[in-house]
Amino acid sequence: MKEIHPLRKRFKSLLPSYAIPALLLNLSFNFVGYIGIQSLKGYFTFHDLSLPLDREIPFIPGFIFIYLGAYLQWIIGFLICGRESKSFCYRYLSAELFAKILTFGCFILIPSTILRPRVIGTGVAEWVTRWVYQMDAPVNLFPSIHVLESWFCTRTAFAQKKIGKWYAWLTTIMTFLVCLSVVLVKQHVLMDILGGIAFFEIGILVTRRRGFEQIYQRMEHWDQWTRRK
Repeated sequence: MKEIHPLRKRFKSLLPSYAIPALLLNLSFNFVGYIGIQSLKGYFTFHDLSLPLDREIPFIPGFIFIYLGAYLQWIIGFLICGRESKSFCYRYLSAELFAKILTFGCFILIPSTILRPRVIGTGVAEWVTRWVYQMDAPVNLFPSIHVLESWFCTRTAFAQKKIGKWYAWLTTIMTFLVCLSVVLVKQHVLMDILGGIAFFEIGILVTRRRGFEQIYQRMEHWDQWTRRK
């Protein structure tokens, strides 16, 4: 019998094989959709969705570290989602995918922008904030993908059974901080936060009622068929 390479064995223990195509589909869709829509920004008329309350929210550059730390939260959250079980993985990833479809449609139909403050100061937080502003144009804002993905992590954290509730509460705290960070570093407005949560909840609802997770089951069947060929 052919021996499995130690690195491959370790990778399989980290992430089951059924989760890899599903995660790659979501990741690819997110990357292509986000970058593709950003490339069309010259053709859009942008709207300001800020509320009077948004103007009362202070600018705190230090929260940029929470904003960037969200990426680590997402990596952990998606890995845990993939490891729980096949049905769990397909159900929540399909909800996330449907929410992203709605999100990208919203980026096109309701393109929004935000007026960013001038970042002064020579501290690390100010430098990192200026770098983020330079790399990330103030478009593709409603709903907030940052909030959507962190909310995905929270929902899956409370639904999973393999890790204790400590992880769920820790994830909830991080998600709350992410929601604060997106407005405190002036990357989003309050409406973007509400939209991020609402769009994922719509994705959950559609998946439960319409069986949207079948897209991953069909991918799995196609992969098995091509392997037999």
